[in-house]
This record gives sequence, C-alpha cells and structure tokens, in this order.
Amino acid sequence: MASERDLILTLDAGTSGLKCNLFNARGEAVRTVRRAYGTEYPRHNWAEQDPNVILENVFSAIREALEQVGARRIACVGLSGHMNGCIAVDADGNALHPNIIHADARSEKQVRAIAKVIDPAEFYRLTGNRLDAHYTLPKMLWFKENLPDVYKRTRWWLNTKDYVYGHLTGRFGQTDYSDAALTIAMDINRKVWAEELIRSLGLSMEQMPKILVGHDMRGQTTRDVYRKTGLIAGTPVAIGGGDAACTARGAGVYEPGSSYTYIGSSAWVSQLMKRPVLDPQARIFNFLDMDGESCHICGTVQCGAAAFDWARANLLGCAEPKDMADISRIENMARQSRPGAEGVMFLPTLMGSRTPYWDANTRGILMGFTLYHDRKHIARAVYEGVAYALNSCKEIIAECASPMKSMMLTGGGARSGLWPDILAALFGLPVDVHQTPGETTSLGAAITAGVGIGMFRSYEDAASVVRTRSRHPVNPAWRDAYLRFYPIYAELYEKMRPVTDALAAQGI
Repeated sequence: MASERDLILTLDAGTSGLKCNLFNARGEAVRTVRRAYGTEYPRHNWAEQDPNVILENVFSAIREALEQVGARRIACVGLSGHMNGCIAVDADGNALHPNIIHADARSEKQVRAIAKVIDPAEFYRLTGNRLDAHYTLPKMLWFKENLPDVYKRTRWWLNTKDYVYGHLTGRFGQTDYSDAALTIAMDINRKVWAEELIRSLGLSMEQMPKILVGHDMRGQTTRDVYRKTGLIAGTPVAIGGGDAACTARGAGVYEPGSSYTYIGSSAWVSQLMKRPVLDPQARIFNFLDMDGESCHICGTVQCGAAAFDWARANLLGCAEPKDMADISRIENMARQSRPGAEGVMFLPTLMGSRTPYWDANTRGILMGFTLYHDRKHIARAVYEGVAYALNSCKEIIAECASPMKSMMLTGGGARSGLWPDILAALFGLPVDVHQTPGETTSLGAAITAGVGIGMFRSYEDAASVVRTRSRHPVNPAWRDAYLRFYPIYAELYEKMRPVTDALAAQGI
C-alpha cells in the first residue's frame, strides 16, 4: 500500500488549457488530467481569458485526479501558469475583468507614454526587459486610462497562477519572483518593485502583490476547496512560478551555463545565470527564478511550431494538426533533402519577430526555390528555418552571457527526431531530449513545491529526477553545412526589411 503524503499535485494553467498532475518523489507523473479552455479575441491585437473559467477547470481537474488517488497521499500543491498577464482583482479576490494575457498588444499607446517618462534604454537596464505591449505594466496603465472604474476597485494586479493560489488558500496579493520580473515593473537587480517608475506613471504601489520565493509554503488549502475538490483542508500550497521558469527547472536546469530549448507554438532558448545579463542591443530578456536568486536569460522566437503548422497545412498537404502520421511523413520527406535544403530558405516570422529583431512588421519568407525543387526541400527548409531562428537566440545569449554547458530540448517539438539533430549541428553542442517533454512545466512546478516541503533538499538536488529520452551528438558534416548556410539565413531579415516595412505601410 502506498504511504501517505508521498505525492505532489501540480496545476499548470497554460494558454490553451489546464494540466493537473500527480508526481512522486522520483519525478514521475502517476496521474494526469487535462482540461481545455479558450481565448477570446474581442478586437484586433486583443486577447483575453476568463479567470473563473480557469478556476472551474482547476477544481474539476483536482476532483478527477483524486478519484483514483486518495487525497491523504497529497503532500503539497505546486503551481505554474502563463506569464505577462494582467488580472485586476478586488479585496476579496474577485476578478473585475478578464485576464489580459501575454498575446494581447492593445497597450501600444501606453508603451509610448511610458517611453516619455523613462528612456527605453534605461528601462531595459532597470528591468532587464524591453518596453513592450505584451507585458503587464502597460496593461495596468491601460486599465487606468480606459476603465477607470475597474482601476479604482482594483486591490491587486495578479498573474494566472497567483489568482489560482489565492482561491486555493485565501491568500491574495501574492506572487513569485519569476512572474514579478516579467511584469516589467520590477527592478531586476535589486529584486524589488521599481517604486519610482511605478509612482511616476501614476500607478499605485499598494496594488502591487507581495513577492515570495516560489517554494514559499505558507499557503494552505481552505475548507471551501475541500468541499469543491476533496483535497484535504490545510494541504500546503507553494506559490510556484511562471511557466517559463518552471519549464527550466523541469528541464533539469540548475547551474550557471545549463540551458534548454523549448519548441511549442512559440519557441525559445534559455540559460540559467547567477545574475541578469544585459545585451547592449536589448535583443534578449531576463526574468528571475523562483528561488529569487538566479536569473533566466532568454531569447524568444515568436513562431516556432506555429510556423511549422502553417507550412504543414498550406504548403505540405497536411491540414489536420493532430495527424501524427502525416507529421512523420513530412519529417521523413525532409530527411530526403541535404542540410541546407539545396538553397531553399524559410524565415518563420509569421507573426512578427521578437529575438533578435523585435519587429512587428516582419513577414514570413520562403525563397531560393526553382523548378528543380519540390516538397522535400520546402519541408527541410521549414525545420531548418525554426532551428536557424533558435540558433540566433543561442548565439546572442552565448555572446552576452557565457558558453552553454548543456542543452535540453523540450516542448511539443521534442517529439521530432529531426529538430534535435539539426539543433545539435547548429549549436555545436549535443542536444538531450527530455523523457517527458509534455510534462516539463508541471515537473518544474512539482520540483518547486518539493523543495518547499522538503521532499528535495534543493533545486540542484531535485534536478537529479529529470531524465532524458535520447542524446543527439553533433554531426560534423551537418555542422560544416550549417556553418555555410546559417550566415545567409542571418542576412534575410535585413535584406527584406524594406519590403516588409513597405507592405506594412499599405496596411497589409
């Protein structure tokens, strides 16, 4: 019979759905429950989610997870959620408006207003991040200017997992270092809210939540949660971390120089460092770890698997997104083409660009094809285009921070056998593939809570539970080919920028 208090329950509130997992001390997911929910797009560049829909899914997922596993086995709860959001809540924790999520860019006007108060270069030095409409700070200002009644009633600004934490524990107005850092309202070097900046914008410091380490365990589930879920009242709850920080811990990142690559709808490369790393050109960004000490250095590709899915549906004859047989067919087709796709190139900037260009006008590009080329070359070019974009992130991080000691691949793209081979050749570094790439973020939330409850001695100790499915060494012949082709790819953006700017000027 299983012993009591031997499992960690995790809740990962992602953009498209909720995942509830039960992990044992070996880092194995013994139970997984998924719930899907949607995003509303009420206007161009607006993206919202109802926090209470997420909360309903939290409660129902916990109930289902506990149907086969007794509640007395739950040692603690760990949390993760998507970042850069903005939930206005009142003193009782009630959401006053839908969550303005990370994909929302309605606050461009507020970004320009902030730039008049503080020079963007100084802003980057202060926060470790660019001044951008996708982050939380300009969204707070948007509320003040556009919904003054909501603003006046707002007691706290919260992110997704903070809202869940409040409703599990009754402790509202709490966040962790990782989510706090990506509000871009934090002094990332002093690790406190940037009070002077916040007040200079006419915002209230009293609305900013208290910042905790992610493994803080002072929260406990309430009797109301017990009635709704069956989870025993008094179960410790860690405040947890933002999804990107939890993914890093779930990927086994634990020492300076260790890194991971994530390929999902968007994609990124991230490296753990002891302190923030500022790029003179502001191409990369920084956010603190849940431990409140380490810092994640990150470069993001706006369209990763999303660009692949578009090409798959529109160029490669596979419209069904979940048809894994067709995905395998396309990957096998791509393997029939040599590295470099015989001159065909693909720039996966189908929704603008973040690292390294930070240009909303950038368009996707497919070029270099002739009457000789066919679908196998296009397929190869699409895989390589995403990998080239990730290599741009890796090169900038290595330039600004330090050489990478290790590389773990996770996310949906880790199911591919081709992407890790291409990335290893481009990075010049063996690439490990996570054993359970779909559970990486949840595992990071479990590790954070496990550190807090004492199941793991430290984050370093917990990294030992992370397993790899395969290792992909550097193929010397592929490496030589990509050393020739990547510089050509790197020139595409600057060569095409006048054209994409001209298209944008036409309102297209």
